[in-house]
Amino acid sequence: MVLRIDDLILRRAGGVCLLGPLSLTLAPGDRLGLLGESGSGKSLLIQALFGVLPPGVVQSGGTLSAFGIPMDVPGPRRDALRGARLAWVPQDPLQGLNPLLTVAEHLALLPGIHRKESRREALARLAPLVARLGLPSDPAFLDRFPHQLSGGQRQRLCLAMALSCDPELLILDEPTTALDPLVQRAFLDLVLDLQRERGLGFLWITHDLALASAACDRLLVLYGGQPLEAGPIGNLLSAPRHPYTARLVEAARRQPSMEAGFLPAPEDRPEGCPYQPRCAFRQASCTTWKPWRNTPEAGFRCEHPLQIPN
Repeated sequence: MVLRIDDLILRRAGGVCLLGPLSLTLAPGDRLGLLGESGSGKSLLIQALFGVLPPGVVQSGGTLSAFGIPMDVPGPRRDALRGARLAWVPQDPLQGLNPLLTVAEHLALLPGIHRKESRREALARLAPLVARLGLPSDPAFLDRFPHQLSGGQRQRLCLAMALSCDPELLILDEPTTALDPLVQRAFLDLVLDLQRERGLGFLWITHDLALASAACDRLLVLYGGQPLEAGPIGNLLSAPRHPYTARLVEAARRQPSMEAGFLPAPEDRPEGCPYQPRCAFRQASCTTWKPWRNTPEAGFRCEHPLQIPN
């Protein structure tokens, strides 16, 4: 198993739950989408996986492991995975790039750490990848700094860095958010081509169901820090069981949403299903969580699920 997360719980230091309990697995070559609106806990999960939780946020339960190695326990075994077998493409490339380093220095950074390659060796080995990503390789471009690149070039540079040590699992944290639609589609096509060529597994974090349906085979839907539904993406699109998933499907089809409202702050979330304040089907029993119907890999958590159409 490439990635395994069991009953992960993240809290503020004061005790308010931000995420979980959450469980998921990712096998080699899997393409899993983690879908939810802002505040659902998507990015927190990735920060926990890489050991970079924000100040005041702690892991209070559960385990995270990649390739059988605990990722929630600091140490050389974990550090050897990050950036090598396990790589991350951030949402904002300007935050993921060092403004004081040139393109060449960024490309050679991880190979220097994990492969002990010189800058010349790294650039020579990565030349085919750089060309594949549509980035120039002339000295003038390699000497540029991040602020001198376009948004698409910065995002492809982040992708080149993530792939520079031939990882087996790629984490993409809403990587197309800052791109215009045409550049977004080109980036998605590029990632999917590379995924097929290299046999990569990836976890794609997004709030865009249309994008998730194009990029992923499976989907895990989050709301208010809680997983609500999971399974093959075709099943969730054609026959969602949780009302929130159905709302996302309707929104993706540009139809009026079933309910209006906003995701409450963590300290204001109700007991039981966090979607209750916005749900047209809520009943008193929704204040109590029920076990997963089927499994966390292909199931749902809803006291009053929608019926599967005939």
